[in-house]
Amino acid sequence: MGFVETFQLNGVHIETTVTSTQEDIDDILWTFLSPANGPKVIGFDMELTMYENKVSEKETGDRSECATLHLCNGHSCLIIQLLYLDSIPTSLFNFLRLPDFTFVGVGINHNLVKLEKEYGITCRNAVELGPLAATLMKMPRLSFCGVDELAFAVNKHDLGNYRPLITLYKDWGQSNFGKELAKLATINVYSYYMIGNTLLSADS
Repeated sequence: MGFVETFQLNGVHIETTVTSTQEDIDDILWTFLSPANGPKVIGFDMELTMYENKVSEKETGDRSECATLHLCNGHSCLIIQLLYLDSIPTSLFNFLRLPDFTFVGVGINHNLVKLEKEYGITCRNAVELGPLAATLMKMPRLSFCGVDELAFAVNKHDLGNYRPLITLYKDWGQSNFGKELAKLATINVYSYYMIGNTLLSADS
């Protein structure tokens, strides 16, 4: 089910671990704790899986569930398959509550509401990258931009050159998590890390 793969973005090699085992999660999060120069920034992302919810005998509707949680500290990314965990590791709860770490993403506050409701996962220091970029760069339009626009505005990275070509429908809840999905997740969460690190380093 799990695997380790190395991806490249803008000349940087990023090692990504896809897993649903507590041992892997404990080991990777331990490496994230190593001393860093400047602000301790972690890219944070989440993806959903859709399923059919039977409301009544005559009515069904689509519902979503948190499927994967993605964390990145620069050259290392961790993709946690939430649906296949026996339980949420204590190391993950503790890591997300560390006072010296800032977790950054696009839509991170919305993601955390859903993660807390479904898994009890909370985060102490979460920062929305759009509003942060808009404030620090004095460009209000960035408040409403996604990762592609932010990566170009802040780091001059054109993510379109690196994204894999995959179908519109992406099943983030599948147990046999493919390398193309892992690459897509890595590019996004690594970009969150880079954007956040650039902005917070400049701000400090």
